[in-house]
Amino acid sequence: MRVRSQRLLFARILGPSLVALATWTAPALSQVPEKRELSEPPAPFVFGSVQCPDPKAVQQAVLSLIPAERYALLQRGVRVELEDLGDSYRVTVWKDRASVKKSYTDRARDCDGRARFAAVFTVLTLMPPELGLEPVAKPEAEPEPEAKPIAPPTAASLPAHALALPPLVHLELSLLYAYAPPILEAPSLRSFGGELRLALGRGALSGTLSVAYLQRAEFELKGVQGDLLRLPLGVGVRLRSDFDSWSLAADLGLLLVAQQVRASNLLSSRTSSSVDVSVRAGIQLARQLGPHWAPFLGAFVWLSPAPSEISALPQGVIGNVPYLWLGGAAGVSFGL
Repeated sequence: MRVRSQRLLFARILGPSLVALATWTAPALSQVPEKRELSEPPAPFVFGSVQCPDPKAVQQAVLSLIPAERYALLQRGVRVELEDLGDSYRVTVWKDRASVKKSYTDRARDCDGRARFAAVFTVLTLMPPELGLEPVAKPEAEPEPEAKPIAPPTAASLPAHALALPPLVHLELSLLYAYAPPILEAPSLRSFGGELRLALGRGALSGTLSVAYLQRAEFELKGVQGDLLRLPLGVGVRLRSDFDSWSLAADLGLLLVAQQVRASNLLSSRTSSSVDVSVRAGIQLARQLGPHWAPFLGAFVWLSPAPSEISALPQGVIGNVPYLWLGGAAGVSFGL
C-alpha cells in the first residue's frame, strides 16, 4: 500500500510535466529531413572572345561535373577566362580576386578536348573547399554515417583522342602553274604541272622534301622556236602559324632543277640537258577540315642566279633559261 501510494503520488506530480514534454518534443521526433532545393543555373561565368575552346561549351562541362545544389557557389566571385594562343590555350580561374592560370599545348586544335580540359582544371581549382560535396545535415535523433566524397574526374578519364598528338608527317599533293617573265636574254614561258611535298614535324618549324614536274613550255628566242621541260627537286624548311582552324606557312629552300631544252624549227634539231640550282620561297594557307587532312592554296617564287644557256646551230648561244619563275599551287595535305 505504501509503494502503490508513492507511485500514485509521483504520477500526479509528474503527469502534467510529462504531457508537456511529449507535446514539445513530438514535432522534433516526427520531423522529416527537408529536401534540398536545386539552385538555378548560374549566370555566365566563363568568358573569352575565342571559339576554341567555346566558352559556352566550357561552362556546360563545368556544370556537368559538379552537383546541381552547388551552383550557387559559382555566383560568388567565380570567373573563368579563356585565351586561344594558336598551338596552345590558357585558362585563368578567378575566385575572391585571386587567380590561377594554366596553359595547355594543343597543336591539333581539338576544340571539344580543350573544353573538357578547361572544365576539369576549373573544377579541380575550385573544389577545395568551395565546390566540395558537403554531407547532408541529419536530425541528431537519427545519425547517419557521412557520405564518402565523390572523386572529381581527372585528365586520365578523358577520351584517348583528346590526348592524341598531331600527325608527324604531312603528305601534300598539288597542281602548279608557273610563269617566267622575259628578263634579259630569257624567253617568256608558261607551264602547268604537279608537285609532291613531304613535311616532317609537329611544331611551328618543320623540314620539307619535294619533287615537281612542269610540262614542256614553248618559247621563241631570236627566231628559234623550242620548248623547255623542267623537273625540280627541293629541300627546305617551313615556319607555320595556326589560328583557329586555319594555318599559314612560309617555305624557304633550295631546288635542284633538271631540265631539257629542244629546238623545234631547225633542220638539225637536238635536245640539250642541264641542271640548275635555284632558290625557292613561298607561302601557303590551309584550312583544317579534320585531324588528318586540309586543302590549301599557295604561291611561290623560283630564282635561278646562274641559269643554263640556250644554244642553236649555226647561231650559237641565243639566250638562257629563265631567271625567275612566279607561280601558284592548289592541293590537299594528308596527315600521317
